[in-house]
Amino acid sequence: MNNKKKFYSLALASTFLAIFLIFVSSVASAASSPTIIETKITSNTSDSEYPVIYGNKIAWQDDRNGNWDIYMQDLSTKQQIHTTNLANQVHPAIYGNNVVWEDYQNGNPNIYLQDLSTKKQTRIAIGTAYQRNPAIYGNRIVWEDYRNGPPVEGNANGNPDIYMYDISTKKETRITTSELAYNPAIYDNKIVWDDWRSGSSDIYMYDLSTKKETRITTNEARQEHPAINNNRIVWHDTRNGELEIYMYDLSNKKETRITKNSSVSLSPTIYGNRIVWEDTRNGNSDTYVYDLSTRQEIHTIGKSDKGFPTIYYDRIVWMDNRNGYYDNMDGNWHNWDIYMGTLIYPPIAAFSTSPISGKAPLTVKFTDKSTGSPTSRFWDFGDKSTSTTQNPAHKYAKAGRYTVSLTVKNAAGSNSITKSKYITVK
Repeated sequence: MNNKKKFYSLALASTFLAIFLIFVSSVASAASSPTIIETKITSNTSDSEYPVIYGNKIAWQDDRNGNWDIYMQDLSTKQQIHTTNLANQVHPAIYGNNVVWEDYQNGNPNIYLQDLSTKKQTRIAIGTAYQRNPAIYGNRIVWEDYRNGPPVEGNANGNPDIYMYDISTKKETRITTSELAYNPAIYDNKIVWDDWRSGSSDIYMYDLSTKKETRITTNEARQEHPAINNNRIVWHDTRNGELEIYMYDLSNKKETRITKNSSVSLSPTIYGNRIVWEDTRNGNSDTYVYDLSTRQEIHTIGKSDKGFPTIYYDRIVWMDNRNGYYDNMDGNWHNWDIYMGTLIYPPIAAFSTSPISGKAPLTVKFTDKSTGSPTSRFWDFGDKSTSTTQNPAHKYAKAGRYTVSLTVKNAAGSNSITKSKYITVK
């Protein structure tokens, strides 16, 4: 009886230990930090600035032809196309096959759209007033529009409202009436912007489905340059002295302070669970990434300045002056390039087999189930045979019990799994 109790206790302890190791392994795997693998997108002696990304397409403004043009590169084909207007085209935004920008061909800036599939350009906002800082989601374009704001002291163009244009219906809608609305962003039915109607800038939101406007922030500090994805809004905020990144979740009406340092953190964007921004805590401006699901923060490394990052899934783009120079005459950096960083997590090794037992000679098919997109693999079948094939088939000639291991690697690291006495050959 005592032996049975002792055996039961040992079995229970072994089970608990196995579950604990699996849990620790899972937690460790989930907490693995990604690596940012960089790709240089532009290589010219001009300035390439303000990049945006959607899917496999990156767009930016580029002055290699003497004026600012909008350039776009398809990451899958590595082909670049660009606008050819003689005036300046700046501040692009992209969604699907549609690119929008601020265009000066009519004198004052107007909003233009190009459909990449048809190569057709369309002027969106008509009139002589300024239209600036476009953003796009689906068939909807939003921008700052100065048509209603009379000139004021210090601002000859007046003050802007937010306007929207629906590509599918060709209908224009005025969103705000404060004449103090800037930097719009849009996601689905929600438009956000920073608004000065209360004396300092606050974040406001307008829901197109309910036609309701909501003030998101209510303190006396400045909250500016919002971005929105799903139910989350991010912005930079001065309430603690320096610019820091804050987030507001519309689903639970909770505000979260993302950065807590004495540096300058600004220009945030968000996609899914990841927020990216520009941060000066290391002496220069780096691109920082914060994962809301893992609460991990990582950043680019280097002595160059990196600005205006944007993110789409695992890809981040930013403007970078590592190949540029500082002009003491005009006090500016020149020859900015566009870089892309891909977030790659260390792989987690896993595999399955069929069959796991049988009579000799036994051919076993091994299937790699590893996560993290491994770039190389090394199998050890336990009988002094190895393979680097992704899904090998191996023949065991002799009876025995064989231990199998798999090691996988990618640019972020490596990981191994060993299954002791896993294959039984009779």
